[in-house]
Amino acid sequence: MLEEITSGRLLPGSQLPSEKDLCQTYSVSRITSKKALELLAEQGIISRYPGKGSFVRDGFQQKLGRESLLAPVIGFIMPDFSDAFGTKLIYGIEETCAKLGYHLIFKRTRDLAGEEEKAIRSLAGPGIAGILMLPIHGEYYNSEILNLILGKRAVVFVDRKMKGLAAPTVTTDNLEAAEMGVEYLFRLGHRNIAFYSGPIKHTSTVEDRCQGFINAFAKFGVSHDPAHFYQNLSSTWTHPFYAPERIQTDIEQIRRHLDAHSEITAAFTAEYFMALLVKAAAEKLGRRIPDDFSILTFDSPFSLVGPPPITYLSQDEYAIGKLAVETLHKVISGEDPSLNGDYLVQAKLIIGDSTALVK
Repeated sequence: MLEEITSGRLLPGSQLPSEKDLCQTYSVSRITSKKALELLAEQGIISRYPGKGSFVRDGFQQKLGRESLLAPVIGFIMPDFSDAFGTKLIYGIEETCAKLGYHLIFKRTRDLAGEEEKAIRSLAGPGIAGILMLPIHGEYYNSEILNLILGKRAVVFVDRKMKGLAAPTVTTDNLEAAEMGVEYLFRLGHRNIAFYSGPIKHTSTVEDRCQGFINAFAKFGVSHDPAHFYQNLSSTWTHPFYAPERIQTDIEQIRRHLDAHSEITAAFTAEYFMALLVKAAAEKLGRRIPDDFSILTFDSPFSLVGPPPITYLSQDEYAIGKLAVETLHKVISGEDPSLNGDYLVQAKLIIGDSTALVK
């Protein structure tokens, strides 16, 4: 809108589109369009009249550019968020943006390729200083992501590495974290440990957690049965609210796997929601948690009172969000425009009510 005014396409006295029309034109939320109009009014660029609309003010100096009037904008695209993962990440991003003088636009893709394409295109214009991106699950990345990189846009990936793309990634040290989790189960006496996840090729995060799991067995000289891997679950942390039919299917698949391998005494899951599926499946077989069966996972909703129900590896989401914005700021400001590589944040093991000494 500011560009429309500064370029002279909207003259003094011209009426601006309504909040609803702005939502449709720029593919943004009603809150974002309202905030944009409020910012223009605060800068003395437009006047807002209840019941009439918003109008460009007389005497506005059109020679003033966008950068001199409004703080730069950063876009953040992610599939979804939940109490288990995402909320504190957004806190870290939003608060660091505010400290560094950026406005933030948030786009949620619901883990759908088409929605991700739309989100990227809506943030690819000249009014966006840079983009933070947590890509959707999938073996192949979106072509719009490649266009961002080829167009030399300022981009930082969050949580997931995008192999072959020259852009920095800020994520948890998933290899180290998974090793730490397995070592804890070893200390409890577990040796027959199952690993549950979605397809291994779908995300670098899952791939690293699986590799860390394997590394721990090798490090301690413990043999691992390949049949204890089950990596065909579809109820990831983004999906349960949109595909509830997958939940019962996954529980039944896990139940059959555990029933076929009664020697398994513990499970390590790649994501929190999968831990709940494993718990449900184990209980269907009459296994008590943690007396007969232990479960360890990544992430968990914060427990205000007492230990959490599931033992988990806690990602420092706030630190990841903070570091991601700081890294993007370095690229945008030219401090290090060729910034690349992986920036790893350490996880912590939080003991909950789902793990115990093996019997």
